[in-house]
Amino acid sequence: MTQFKYLLALGVIVVLLGFGTVPWLLSQPARLTQLIARAAPQLQADVTIERARIGWAGPIVLEGVRVTPRNGAAAPLSIDRIEGSHGLVGILLSAGDIGRVRLVGLRGNIAFAQDRSTNLLGLVIPGEAGEAAVGPKRSPLRVRLEADDALLQITGPWTPEPWVSDPIRLRAALAPNAAGFSEWTLEPVEVFRNAVMQPGVAQGVLVYIAPVLANATRTAGRFSLVLDGARLTVGDPAGLETSGVLAMHEVVLGPGPLVGDVLGSLPVRLPPPPAVLFADEARVEFSVADGLVWHRGLEFGLPLAQPGQRLDIESSGTVRLADGALDLTLRLPIPEDLPQDRPLLAAVSGKTVSLGIGGSLAAPQVNFNGSIRAAASETVTDLIGTILDEVQRRRAERSLEPPLSRPGRGRLLRRFGPPTAP
Repeated sequence: MTQFKYLLALGVIVVLLGFGTVPWLLSQPARLTQLIARAAPQLQADVTIERARIGWAGPIVLEGVRVTPRNGAAAPLSIDRIEGSHGLVGILLSAGDIGRVRLVGLRGNIAFAQDRSTNLLGLVIPGEAGEAAVGPKRSPLRVRLEADDALLQITGPWTPEPWVSDPIRLRAALAPNAAGFSEWTLEPVEVFRNAVMQPGVAQGVLVYIAPVLANATRTAGRFSLVLDGARLTVGDPAGLETSGVLAMHEVVLGPGPLVGDVLGSLPVRLPPPPAVLFADEARVEFSVADGLVWHRGLEFGLPLAQPGQRLDIESSGTVRLADGALDLTLRLPIPEDLPQDRPLLAAVSGKTVSLGIGGSLAAPQVNFNGSIRAAASETVTDLIGTILDEVQRRRAERSLEPPLSRPGRGRLLRRFGPPTAP
C-alpha cells in the first residue's frame, strides 16, 4: 500500500511537471517559430517572436512578432503585441476557439519593384515541403482579430519617400465556412479617408482599380477607399474576394501612356492634354474575384484646346493581379461643339466611340473594335456627302447662267474665264 502511494504521488508529480512544462515550452520564441513552420509548410517565411507568455489559465501574449520572407525581401508584416482572451485550457475546452485577439502596433509593408512585383510574391508559394498542403484547409480553429491602430506603408521606385496611411480600424474572423474549409472574413472597413494621392499609393495599389493612373507623370488630390468586406479561404490565396468603392477628391494627373495611346487612335488628331481631370467626387465601384480586379464608373476628362471644352472618357473592365494584364473598354463621347472649320473634326462631333484596351499596366495597347471603325467610316461618308453636296450646289448655280451665243463657249468660259478685250 505504501509503495502504491509513492507511485501515485510520483505520477501526480510527473503529471504536474508535464502540465507546467507545456506552457514553458510553448513560451520559448524559437520553439514557437518551429511550430508555426510545421503547421504552415506552404508559408515561405519565418515568423519570429521576441517574447511570449503562454499559460493554462492566463491570456496568451506574444510581443515583437515579425514575418520575414526567406527570399530576402522586405518584411511585409510586424506586430508589437498580440494579446488573446483565452488561455490554453479555454482553447482546449472550446474545441479550438482561440477567442478575441487584440493586435497592437500592426504594421503592413508593401514594397514594389520596377516590374510591379512585391515582397508578397512567393510568400505563400509552396516548396517541396509544402506541395502536399496546397489547396483549401479544414480546421476547427476559430478566432476574432481586432486592430485599432493598423498602419500600411507602401514603397516603390516611383518616389523616394514611403507612403504611410492613417491608423486603420480592422475587424476580422477565422472560422469554418459552409463547406467546412477554414476561411478568413473581413468586416466592412473604411481603409483610407481623405488620404493624399501620392505616386507610391497611386502606382502601387490604386492603379489596379483605376488603370488610368498607370505611369502618370504626376499626381495631386486626395482619395478615400471603402471595402464592403472580404473573404479568403486558408490555403487558397488566389481565391480572395472583396468589393468596395474608391472615391476621388479633386484628383489631377499628368497623363501616362494609356491616355496618349487613346488619343493617338482616334479618327481625329487631338494634342496631348496637360492633365487628366477626375470629377470632384468621382466614385469608382470595384470588386476582386478569380485573381481579377473589376471596375466600373471610372470617369475622367481631358481638357481640349478651346477653353471650357473637355473630352470625357468612361472606363470599365479588369486588371489581372498576377501580371497587370488589361481588358478594358473605354467610351468616348465626342463633344458636339468642336470647331467646325475642319470638315473631319466637324463630322465626328457628337458621336460616341469605344476602344478596347489590352496589353498591361506597363504597356497598354489599343484594340480597335467595331465602334471606332463605324465612327471613322461614318465620318468619311459624311465628308464625302458634304463634298458631293457642294459640287451639286455649284452645278446648280452654273445652270442658271445666261447661255452664250456660240456653242461650246460656255464650257471654255467656265474653265478659263472671260476673254480679254482686244
